[in-house]
Amino acid sequence: MSNRILFVDDEPKLLKGLERSLRGMRDQWEMHFVTGGPEALEAMARTPFDVVISDMRMPGMDGAQLLDLVRKRFSETVRMVLSGQADKDAIFRAIRPTHQYLSKPCDIEELKQKLKCALALRDVLDSPELKQKVSQMEAVPSLPLLYRRLRNELESTHPSLREVGDIVSRDLGMTAKLLQLVNSGFLGTASCLSSPQQAVSIMGIDNLRTTVLSGGLFSELPEPLADSLAPLWKHAYTTAQYAQAIARCEEASEVVVQNCFAAGLLHEIGWIVLASTCGDQFEALCSKPNRDLPAAKQEKEIFGGTHALVGAYLLGLWGLPYSVVDAVAGHHAPSPVAVTGFCPLLAVQVAERWSQERYGLGRFAEDDAMDPGLLARVGLQDRLPVWQQQCEAIEEHKQS
Repeated sequence: MSNRILFVDDEPKLLKGLERSLRGMRDQWEMHFVTGGPEALEAMARTPFDVVISDMRMPGMDGAQLLDLVRKRFSETVRMVLSGQADKDAIFRAIRPTHQYLSKPCDIEELKQKLKCALALRDVLDSPELKQKVSQMEAVPSLPLLYRRLRNELESTHPSLREVGDIVSRDLGMTAKLLQLVNSGFLGTASCLSSPQQAVSIMGIDNLRTTVLSGGLFSELPEPLADSLAPLWKHAYTTAQYAQAIARCEEASEVVVQNCFAAGLLHEIGWIVLASTCGDQFEALCSKPNRDLPAAKQEKEIFGGTHALVGAYLLGLWGLPYSVVDAVAGHHAPSPVAVTGFCPLLAVQVAERWSQERYGLGRFAEDDAMDPGLLARVGLQDRLPVWQQQCEAIEEHKQS
């Protein structure tokens, strides 16, 4: 299948420079270069594109307007901005319709890597309809209690970054959206972060007020749906704590430790996406589950994909770290990626199983939350007692 990429910029010299720099990719990508939004929409109406990457500041139709129309008309297309735009209002307008934001000047190798990852996402989900629904999501709704706590803190006279960070680190939707923003160039300098607390620190109180209070970028789940999904939040946060503790036992780098926490927190985000975008099917699955079919097969039959792959697809679109996306995709056995040593995927599989055993997960419980041969294949089976001791210490601390 051909990989089709559309570049949009009103500066012909810049387009020529991109064309020269990417000449070595012509055997893998079919690239088209146009100088404005109307021309881009005409090209997309003639032939579908996998990725559109647009400048922000263009006469007539700017990048935010173009990508919003692409979101509505060609929702399967991955939407990126490549811009030197520094105006904060314009940048915040671009947050909603844009999957990833790259700042000019952009290193050509970074651009290639971002595009390769975006194109690889095509194979994560088989259902075009499900891809469209996930791609159109601007944010993932939050648990009402946490959403209201965040608003109250940001509206207070002296909001605390530490308190905001604690709230965000307990919520799947808030964490995913903030990591999207700090891992793209929305704030001027792209990072490679998976820590919710660090994301809050980089965003700062003023930017958080803009996105949360004025921009309305976060939202809360309706109460009946929130009641149904509430067990996921406790399970996800516990899994994140356990996965982080396991990583520290292995003396992993701080980057890996934070990736383990983020992957544990976000591993069930696909359920919230499915509940928000496929309401009737989700209600049918919850009210009349087929006990004779494996859970993953039921999900694929009803939705067109599993919650694990839906979550990975969204987080991949949003440009989160690859090891986090891999862990979300593979948190149920068998693993879709090659595991050669300790990694977030392994930590999350172990942590998820122990979290379920301790607290349960009701209708969302899975029987296959651990690949039984994974630890043996990487020579870590003897580490289980040490990891379990650390996770039990977390529970003892909660009770003290």
